[in-house]
Amino acid sequence: MLVLHLLRQGDLYGYEITKAFKEKSGGNYTMIEAALYVVLYRLVNAGYISDYEKLVGARRRRRYYHLEDKGREYYKEILQEYLTVTKSIAQILDMECEFSDNAERN
Repeated sequence: MLVLHLLRQGDLYGYEITKAFKEKSGGNYTMIEAALYVVLYRLVNAGYISDYEKLVGARRRRRYYHLEDKGREYYKEILQEYLTVTKSIAQILDMECEFSDNAERN
């Protein structure tokens, strides 16, 4: 879900994704690159994202990942499931849980 969310903003390569996890979480969440690539390969194989290489500099190539329409739909489904489960857990724990309208619409 988190990878799909980041790719909604635009195409990214692996290191950019791991960097975004760390930055957006305030340093509390670190994605190990090896684990990330397992996730990326599965998303590519499922057709949720695609990948392409881009020449950077004279000889260096980077593999970028692009969110496909199928991935956007899947993201919406799993985000809604996540919000439902999170809200239910908060209710069981007798915690107030506020979700912004914006988060539920994504």
